[in-house]
Amino acid sequence: MFKRCRTNFTLIELLVVMLLMGMLMTLMLPAFNRMINGNKVEQLASNLKLGLEQAQSHAVTSRRYVALILPNPQMGTNEEYWLGGCRLAYVDKKRGSVSFDEDGRPVFDRNTRWVFSSWVPDLTWREPVDGAKLLLLLGADDTGYDSFEAGEGLTVPDRITNVTMDRLIGIEDYLAVEGGSRSNVDHAAIIFSPYGGVVGRPGVSDDYNNLRLAVVEALANGNNLIFPSRDASNHPTNYMVLELNRFTGRVKYHNPTE
Repeated sequence: MFKRCRTNFTLIELLVVMLLMGMLMTLMLPAFNRMINGNKVEQLASNLKLGLEQAQSHAVTSRRYVALILPNPQMGTNEEYWLGGCRLAYVDKKRGSVSFDEDGRPVFDRNTRWVFSSWVPDLTWREPVDGAKLLLLLGADDTGYDSFEAGEGLTVPDRITNVTMDRLIGIEDYLAVEGGSRSNVDHAAIIFSPYGGVVGRPGVSDDYNNLRLAVVEALANGNNLIFPSRDASNHPTNYMVLELNRFTGRVKYHNPTE
């Protein structure tokens, strides 16, 4: 009798332990998912940081202008690499161009132009990361984004085609596909000079602020962006921000304020 009661009590203990384990797993699952998704954000941020550092290094060692191509909807090509992919290319600096008005008079445009030369050898596309997107590229002077607060939602577009990368520089004679035809693309690249700094946008005389790249946990559903970690306003709360110093070319993680 004693042995039978002791056996039943052990089974009850086992059921209680299993119940507690189930409850703990249920409580830990969201945190585990956040950890996994957070790793994707960190992975993409790390990829972009490495791409920026490689671009600067190639510019300095080759004594040439090197562009980090960052495909996005405004660029209008390389759709498979939008919002996370990147690749290094050599570009040439051209000063000014001439066109003619309706009366045949020359019109001089003295703004700098950037022309695609070739892809940097032995380096292919860095693939986007599923579950994370590059959704913002800002200047340090962009109002409303001067302070990223930890745990607070970040205001970003919720549709892929609404993502804007106005701080990126356009490239002429861009070769999107090996062996394809060349075309001009807008908002395509961050360009490093042979001295290691980041060049400003043509025609923008005061474009000397640092750049910030915001990588966000996001999933694509057609053209819509879904943010698994979000606040009550549907703004993502899981993100990382890179800051690129325009003068030194150095990249660091921009720490949100607590």
